Amino acid sequence: MTPFRAMRRGYEARLEPVERVVLARVARDVADMLREEAGLDLFDDGGEPGPSAHPGPGKGQAWANGLLAPDELTDADLARLTGVTGIARHPTDPAAQRLLPDASKDDPELAGEFRRLTQNDVARAKVDRLEAFAALLDLPSDAPSTLGRHGAPPPVRVPREDAEQFAGALTDVRLVIAERLGLKTDEQVMHLTDEIMWDRQAGREIPVATDGRAARRFWSGVFVAAGYAQETLMDVMLAELRGRRPLS
Repeated sequence: MTPFRAMRRGYEARLEPVERVVLARVARDVADMLREEAGLDLFDDGGEPGPSAHPGPGKGQAWANGLLAPDELTDADLARLTGVTGIARHPTDPAAQRLLPDASKDDPELAGEFRRLTQNDVARAKVDRLEAFAALLDLPSDAPSTLGRHGAPPPVRVPREDAEQFAGALTDVRLVIAERLGLKTDEQVMHLTDEIMWDRQAGREIPVATDGRAARRFWSGVFVAAGYAQETLMDVMLAELRGRRPLS
């Protein structure tokens, strides 16, 4: 993987095909996890309630002057009328909790109400940007005919208007992997990064995940690669921002 650099059409970096495939797969897995944990599986595309969100026979059928009676208002009805899901599902997966944290640690009632009102929109926005990130990493279907000089794959090009979302998707991917690896502190992250970078400089390949120990090293390598991509992208974005900022 090469660092991102500013180009006329946006930001570019070269990733090995396996790096692109793995990061895209992880991003889609994180998106699927978010859908399930946040309750987005109850809704079809566009936020409309799906079949599992609709009440069964005999429920939600009481109407008064064309409106649902208050005691019969269901989550699906609320979503159709207001765009608010009414579902206050608290994520059970610790990784999802990192992506959808409580708004307040001291006031459970406030945290629950905030989650009920905002979780659907926040989770859907994260899912959308993770899927867009994965799509950007996907190799073209005609990849063999689009190889550059010396058989190199085409670079990953991030349009400037999408760079913030791309970086956000990398953040979500890293948070989930960090939780799976048990990384809780900056010191643990730095130690792991140094270990992986030392192995690479020494020419030791990250093994294929075939057992517990190898799997941990594999995912550690993915975590570090995602961090490198995120760091170099943010660096070049900030450098451009400073260059455009008028002098005081």
